Amino acid sequence: MPQEATKLALIGNAKFATDKPNEIRAQLKSLLDAGEIRLRDIERITSYKGPTISQHLADKYEGDKEKLDDALMRFYRSWIAKNAIVQTRVVEDIHSIMLLAWRRKEIALIRGKFGRGKSKAASRFAALHEFAVFVELSGITSPTELLHRVAEALNIESQMTGSRGDKLAAIIRSLQRNPRLIVIDEADELRPRTLALLRDIHGERTERCAIVLIATERFDNILKNPELGYLRRRITIKRDIGELALDEARAICRMWPTSISNDSIKEAYSWSSRHFGVASLVNIMMRAYDVMQLKGEEKIDDDCMDEAYAYLMD
Repeated sequence: MPQEATKLALIGNAKFATDKPNEIRAQLKSLLDAGEIRLRDIERITSYKGPTISQHLADKYEGDKEKLDDALMRFYRSWIAKNAIVQTRVVEDIHSIMLLAWRRKEIALIRGKFGRGKSKAASRFAALHEFAVFVELSGITSPTELLHRVAEALNIESQMTGSRGDKLAAIIRSLQRNPRLIVIDEADELRPRTLALLRDIHGERTERCAIVLIATERFDNILKNPELGYLRRRITIKRDIGELALDEARAICRMWPTSISNDSIKEAYSWSSRHFGVASLVNIMMRAYDVMQLKGEEKIDDDCMDEAYAYLMD
């Protein structure tokens, strides 16, 4: 398996993080031009509006440039940490299942423990394929809220008027015109009554879309609910996600500027395996990078790694 980091397009040629404002502005402009991020993504994290950000990236902003640069730096580092992905076996499995579900217009279930990289791999797939939309479910409790979140992903939010039936009909019409792969992240956070709505979105005899459900093992118990008998039968593709391998952990560690020994990598791999897998490994590397900066070093070394564990809950 190839070991190179397959990061979002323009990240591959950039430093993992940098303190130089001009480099950050250049990278953000490139990412915006390539469609990897949107101005509203930056707006959501910073307190600045799109026109102000655009002016600054074009070197036409007349306000407090230093303050805005600080906000852009926080966004850039956060975005890099969340979106830089190593092509692990988990990523390959998830992308293969999503492509299969799309080709067959079926409902697929991808299960795995928390922190194994499911959401990141799925959102990466959606970013690379125009036919896929990624639906984030935080805070959703009702069927109507789910309809609005799906409509937002399909970019038809303006059509969400009238009754719940009218809103469902608008989504169905959109999918009939332009079939999509709908990725439902954290599906085990939904109540059975809300999940049941997916059967109507998918269709019974004429499947109008593909759906991929991303969930943990507790989703099995949710599917036992009588309301979900139809959905349970319609899930025809299932894949359980495994654990990170040591060689993949090495590739993840190399995303940061490091000079750490093989023993330090093994220790980080062992520690992350006892916690939340990929998420924990990324977390320890982020904290080690913070330590590196505090010490004024250019690379993360073994001492930085040792100190980083003190910042994390065991």
